[in-house]
Amino acid sequence: MKSPQDLVRFLLPLAVFAAGLVLWEAIVRGYGIQPYVLPSPLLVLKTLVADWPILSQSLGVTLLTTLEGFVAAAVGGIVLALLFNQSKWLEYSLFPYAVVLQVTPVIAIAPLLLIYLQQQTAVIVCAWIVAFFPVLSNTTLGLNSVDRNLAGLFQLYGASQLQTLLFLKLPAALPYILGGLRIAGGLSLIGAVVAEIA
Repeated sequence: MKSPQDLVRFLLPLAVFAAGLVLWEAIVRGYGIQPYVLPSPLLVLKTLVADWPILSQSLGVTLLTTLEGFVAAAVGGIVLALLFNQSKWLEYSLFPYAVVLQVTPVIAIAPLLLIYLQQQTAVIVCAWIVAFFPVLSNTTLGLNSVDRNLAGLFQLYGASQLQTLLFLKLPAALPYILGGLRIAGGLSLIGAVVAEIA
């Protein structure tokens, strides 16, 4: 059975959400705000139910694009971070370009991508661009943050580079990798939505 503290942790966010909806509805009705400026929660719900066949198709396309961009960012970011860890020259050569890619606003390059690529491909690339850097940077940080004493122990016992990577660096970097993936999940959705708007 759940403790009272667990019950409070579960119910408190729901209560805050319900209070926010009530306040939102009251503000819209009280000030007579037009629906095209700020629709009320009840109007949003009615529209969602009435237009669900159309909205569900759009939702499916957006979620699929988000997933494709996220998977591409996860695979690309982790693989490139592994290559960076094995070759510092490669890291010094390519990491600045990854930083430039991260700081470039996706809304600025989305129209260019839509010109040069097919529409669906351009949207996936936008989702990938936004989600790629957190995975790459977190994985690189995790792989470089291995305890030097443990790395020395592996070296002392004659472990190969691959053994050190598989049995020491990757397990040690796992929390960093998962943190990067968690950030990338939300960012890939933002990238997909921004590209669809563009």
